[in-house]
Amino acid sequence: MMTPRRIAVCRLVFGLATLVTLCPTFADSSDSAPTTGRTYALIVTGVSRDAAYRLARDRMVEALRAYLAGPAGLEPTELTVLGGDNLGLSDPNAKATADNVKAGIDSLAAVIGPQDRFLFYYLGLANAVSETLRFNLPGSDVTHETLAGWLNPLKADTQVIVLDCPCAALAAKALAARGRIIVCASTATQAYSTNLTARFVPALTQKENDTNADGRVSLLEAFTATAQETEQWYRNLQCLATETPCLEDNGDGVPSERPWRYEADGGDGARASALLFAAGEE
Repeated sequence: MMTPRRIAVCRLVFGLATLVTLCPTFADSSDSAPTTGRTYALIVTGVSRDAAYRLARDRMVEALRAYLAGPAGLEPTELTVLGGDNLGLSDPNAKATADNVKAGIDSLAAVIGPQDRFLFYYLGLANAVSETLRFNLPGSDVTHETLAGWLNPLKADTQVIVLDCPCAALAAKALAARGRIIVCASTATQAYSTNLTARFVPALTQKENDTNADGRVSLLEAFTATAQETEQWYRNLQCLATETPCLEDNGDGVPSERPWRYEADGGDGARASALLFAAGEE
């Protein structure tokens, strides 16, 4: 039987080996002319359990922010990053408090149109209380029902929500909506901290993940590589798997752990298979 200490050691081994990169902005998977819309991103990090976790998390966020603001071409007004407990933050409006998260979403909702794309990325701790997922932020936590209400006014036809936190799938039912893809780092009952970002973000740019050989890596292909790598990592170390990535994109609020089987199962995965983060090579 796996002890909490053994689980913690296994997770620490992986965390120390993390390297993060990010791919360019969203692109249409068809051969038609690219959309004239813009990509807007809101990155939110929660509080940390310790200094080592905060350091690893902040490195991921900085790499994500640098790529979005650089090669991905997002303007400063299109990228918002809110930090949970980074002591280097000098702007109080950059703190990931509940009020600032809501204000950030409201600001984007005022400018985002149907032709645009929206990415919400949460990376941090969370806990489940009475079937409610609570994102752990400085000050008051935010529940998944509250977050869903804040996101509903967004008009973007394409929305991606990534939840890299414990019990992430608990939020899927409330967050599910037409045109929305939800990537969860864990099932509703997995309460340990997660490492989705460390695997998922690099997977978006790795050519070997282009399984249909079209020269581009779709969100589903990146997710598939991430899920399989996660499963294999725990198997190799003979550790109890405390995180199981899952994905919801058909609006029923029930995420699938095997969305790459969507053609056979008729479930989640079709929309994610058509969404590209990078144009790739022709």
